[in-house]
Amino acid sequence: MRPVLLHLDDALTSQTALEGRVLSDGGRSVDCRDLGPSVRLWGRPASLQALEDRVRAGLDDDARSLLTFMGSGDFHHVSALLVRLASERAPEEAITVVHFDNHPDWVRYQNGLHCGSWVATAARLPSVSKVITMGVCSSDILPPGSKEGDASLIQDGVLELYAHAAPGGGTLDLFGREFATIQSLGEDGFADFLATRIETESLYITIDKDVLRPDDAATNWDQGQMTLAYLQRLLAVAARGRRLVGADVIGDWSHPRYGGGGLAPLLKRGEALLDQPWSAPSVEARAHNQAVNLSLYETLQELAA
Repeated sequence: MRPVLLHLDDALTSQTALEGRVLSDGGRSVDCRDLGPSVRLWGRPASLQALEDRVRAGLDDDARSLLTFMGSGDFHHVSALLVRLASERAPEEAITVVHFDNHPDWVRYQNGLHCGSWVATAARLPSVSKVITMGVCSSDILPPGSKEGDASLIQDGVLELYAHAAPGGGTLDLFGREFATIQSLGEDGFADFLATRIETESLYITIDKDVLRPDDAATNWDQGQMTLAYLQRLLAVAARGRRLVGADVIGDWSHPRYGGGGLAPLLKRGEALLDQPWSAPSVEARAHNQAVNLSLYETLQELAA
């Protein structure tokens, strides 16, 4: 996979070792920081189109697949664009999107894309067979938060969601369907189970590092319980015998800058105050993000080889 640094904020600008590795391996650096505030947390169609135009211009090459690092999880909705680009580069292939996240990103959202809504867009792409989300610890999947989820994704079979655990330790009931959890099957059992749920030869992987425990990542969001080692084990299971058509990694911490015109900056700031931790991670924790990115870089490139 051709590596890409997609700069939407300042999260990756200080990660000089990652940048050096990406560029030495023939990768690209695409600077979209001027557009970042308008799409951070959510973006309207005009802002999203401007970003897509910039990304397409920056990635105008013949690479069959891309490995993209793009900063804060506030930009996870950009993954919907990257999945679409991957499907355009391999139009004849059915794709399973494997999604690691502490949040389901399944909410209903109108007039644009939200970092919590992009799964519906990706799952409904013609070439996408389904999205498999795993590792969620957030209460978003429990009432009353689950009422904001797009039930049709589950009911139509285009989204499967495997949380870290469920109340009581059993399976999780989501919109009338029962889903196993990592805890209910055990780590070994869940790894074996995951291999049976991917029914296509082609795979797109998206990783929000907020799925990881705080020892392994410093993010703008509340975090899950997965270890880096177990994440890498699940990546190997998912990719075994399959072709990676693309991957992205987000979840680095950055100082938020909000834009979008009108009341958008104020609305975004209010949303962040409600949904995100109020304190920033330590400098040491943020510095560790680069080591984790480099480790994931190695893992994903090896799986794509």
